[in-house]
Amino acid sequence: MRVLIFGAGAVGGVLAAMLSPCHELDVAARAGRLLRIADEGITIQGAVERTERPGTRPRGRYDMVFIATKAYDVITASEAMRAFVDGNTIIVSPQNGLRHLDVLAERFGDRVVLAPTTLGAAVIGPTTVRLTSTGTTVVGSPSGRAERTAEVAAVLNEAGLRSEASDNIMGEVWMKAIVNACINPIAALAGIPNGVLLERKPLLTIAERACSEAVAAAEASGIALTRRDAFAWVKEVMRSTSENRCSMLQDLENGRRTEIDEINGELVQKGEAKRIPMAVNRSLWTMVRTAEGRRMP
Repeated sequence: MRVLIFGAGAVGGVLAAMLSPCHELDVAARAGRLLRIADEGITIQGAVERTERPGTRPRGRYDMVFIATKAYDVITASEAMRAFVDGNTIIVSPQNGLRHLDVLAERFGDRVVLAPTTLGAAVIGPTTVRLTSTGTTVVGSPSGRAERTAEVAAVLNEAGLRSEASDNIMGEVWMKAIVNACINPIAALAGIPNGVLLERKPLLTIAERACSEAVAAAEASGIALTRRDAFAWVKEVMRSTSENRCSMLQDLENGRRTEIDEINGELVQKGEAKRIPMAVNRSLWTMVRTAEGRRMP
């Protein structure tokens, strides 16, 4: 199978290194990153130790394309990848947040398979990724194309990346967005690992209120969440990732743009469109954008 990984950050790097021994695989990324990958390959350290040399000159049509860019780059990536897909190409999105849902559905229709993941990884060098956990990737087709879901799950499992098929993938994607919305901005603004939130009652209260708003937004949008007690699950993720410094915290520390617009910002807009008060999520959205040095839209 011909596979293209769009984006060579933490998740993209892991996907490229894990899938390349099994498939004809190329990586599409910014020119400087591609030159380093061509010279050095991609190295994973931690839960898996390996170095692989994927192709760095995408060409022709691919059977499967993973969009592993930052969430705010999905529109640009979806336009650039048109040269590499046709009506049978499966488009796989492990993106954070909610904005990619409408973007990809509009451009690629029933070819899209969503793949929210708990894979834990961080870039620690130009071509090196630390993998703390392979986690679980849940895959599903929003349009009900079970055969495409099965094909993506098989590709991931064959590569050693545990995956499960879901017949409620929208509930899974929203649930992950809610978890991210309740943990990432608070940990980022406080400058702490995820687990410390459990020890600081004022911060945990903010997370609980953000969760309550987000759940109300989901219900008003007709989404059946995959967890009956959403905040209990948020706290479980805090515990299971207690040592993690979330990507939003890493982005703020390194002066990079975060994915706050695509996570809390998108929840705010969807909730307010249904007349759900979203004051806590709007406040988190505002504060993280201010910390980035960006004005609110």
